[in-house]
Amino acid sequence: MKSFVEELVLCVAANGGRGPALLWPEDPTTLQALLELPRPARPEPGANSSVPGGPGTEELAVELGRRLQLRVRPLFRFLSADSPVVESAPNGAESTVTVLEGACRCVLSRIGEDPAPGPSHPLGMRLRSGGTLFMPQDHTYRLSEIHAPTTLLELHLESLG
Repeated sequence: MKSFVEELVLCVAANGGRGPALLWPEDPTTLQALLELPRPARPEPGANSSVPGGPGTEELAVELGRRLQLRVRPLFRFLSADSPVVESAPNGAESTVTVLEGACRCVLSRIGEDPAPGPSHPLGMRLRSGGTLFMPQDHTYRLSEIHAPTTLLELHLESLG
């Protein structure tokens, strides 16, 4: 998990306030370590929900927050197969989204812009297990094409003040 924190710190330092970034951890054990984090049970089929991270994500959040000098709020997002489109709510903070299990299409847009994909919108991609997306505070995402149960770990990076 230490290498994941180090890679996130470098990603935020390089991209914070500049633009989104996609991170694939170099350490091959990172995804397994993230999958082993204790998490709440998956909700009933057909239900999409966000659940605050628990004890398993506390160490990750504390260490990342200490290194970035930010408050880090972890949460799990559970998406069911064939979910309707899911959109993030703007929260004024930078954030990361890591796909733990499953996959989905993700389209990024600046807050207030139409997130519909198209030729003029280059920020669409397929996110798969192990991928982490960094989003500046002025961006939101739209998730679609969820064909299997998908679990995301979101980390919201908030100022301490």
